[in-house]
Amino acid sequence: MTITTGAGTRISIGPRLSAALPAAAVAATTLLKGLVYAEIGEVESIGDYGDTINDVTFAALASSRARHLKGLADAGTVELSIGFDAGDAGQLALVAAFQDRSRFDYPIKVTYLDGSFDYMAAKVMSNKKTGISVEGVLKRTVSLGINSEIYEVPAVP
Repeated sequence: MTITTGAGTRISIGPRLSAALPAAAVAATTLLKGLVYAEIGEVESIGDYGDTINDVTFAALASSRARHLKGLADAGTVELSIGFDAGDAGQLALVAAFQDRSRFDYPIKVTYLDGSFDYMAAKVMSNKKTGISVEGVLKRTVSLGINSEIYEVPAVP
């Protein structure tokens, strides 16, 4: 596969999960693939996402050397910039997910032009209107707090 632009990438939100994702990646991916998603319309950009592992250091007195261990993995918070469309089903699903105060996450699917996918479970942490100016496009900025690993599914040849 060669490099490409982000043009044609789509992001969708699924129905609220009723339990935590299975621990096994294969089982989690199977569950996430089987859901029905609403595409979020007018997405302008999808921010950075993916695991960062915390650095845990330890220094023994005798060795006088810091050792680095891997701590918690954090997939972070991803920001979406969206052209505001009050009637878009995907945007309405994001608003409903933002208003939901339950402990359960929402499945998110990113679809790339080559047919590959990323799946994750997240909470909608913010929902703001931005870009309010005379010649600016009214936008919605949404932050997704990712609570799972990123499940990368390659394109099927």
